[in-house]
Amino acid sequence: MFTVENQASGNRFKVAKDEIILDGAISQGLGFPYGCQNGFCGKCKATLMEGEVGYSDGIPPGLTAQEIDENMILPCKCHAKTDLSIVVTELESVADIQVKTLPCKVDKIEHLNDDVAKVILKIPGSEAMQYLAGQYIDLIHPDFEPRAFSIANAPHNTGIIELHVRLISKGKFTNFVFNKMQEKSLLKIEGPKGSFYLREDSEKPMIMIAGGTGFGPVKAMVEHAIESGSQRRIDIYWGVRSEQDLYMSLPSEWAEKFKNINFVPVLSRPDEGWKGRTGYVHEAVLEDFETLTEYEVYACGPPEMVKSAANTFVKKGMFENNFFNDSFDFAYQVSES
Repeated sequence: MFTVENQASGNRFKVAKDEIILDGAISQGLGFPYGCQNGFCGKCKATLMEGEVGYSDGIPPGLTAQEIDENMILPCKCHAKTDLSIVVTELESVADIQVKTLPCKVDKIEHLNDDVAKVILKIPGSEAMQYLAGQYIDLIHPDFEPRAFSIANAPHNTGIIELHVRLISKGKFTNFVFNKMQEKSLLKIEGPKGSFYLREDSEKPMIMIAGGTGFGPVKAMVEHAIESGSQRRIDIYWGVRSEQDLYMSLPSEWAEKFKNINFVPVLSRPDEGWKGRTGYVHEAVLEDFETLTEYEVYACGPPEMVKSAANTFVKKGMFENNFFNDSFDFAYQVSES
């Protein structure tokens, strides 16, 4: 293992002998800039102050001869051969991330239950989308208006975008995605967008509340927290109608594997024989916590759920600036145009 220090920020992280430096930085939750991740665009350029790096496939085209002479490196393609000291400007906020329009291909469609499908989009190898865990993209099809969907995978493989699409009975676009869209179809995405993302500079314990497919961005956040080695307490509350709407077993698996993660499913229309929590998901949180003063709360899903959580949690001591939310307003309208 080698140590990489960024003199610009003071951040240090470990990389394995053959590990790409950018991959190591991303896995530690650091905001190293990047674009294509293939050595072409040059957006990840850094200055090597001390140490030695290597390129498995030779010097990438994103570096000029002059830049090489000036000790510039491309972290997206090189690995450490010694401990390193580099200088690179890390992204500090969502405002620093470029919104792009990119082509993509439908790589896989998997129906997770009767009305939720997992859609995997693959971005061409020459491109990538940098985003923060919890943000969303607009999915663009020539026959429909753009539709917003939360990114459901952590930003560690940014050539792949995972979406959780809920079927809306009168929704033209979701019906198309759910019933007619084929694998290998070509689409476009625009993003990343939104201010709902994991605040990684905080050490506060987190309560994450998901309603329905609001679990998608929560999944991305928890995956990123796990990957970056965070030990913050995470309490996940997932509110759905019936047991079949718990369309992934991941929260239970996380709770079994990690001591700092707790999972509470809450059913509003419980099946016969259900022995778990019932009612409204925000009320389960109110029952379980005497005070929310020390917590950050992330809420994502139906507008009424988000609104109820915001109004009632403040009365339990939650500070408003510790409440982050993404309200799926459009998804819960009666119909789409």
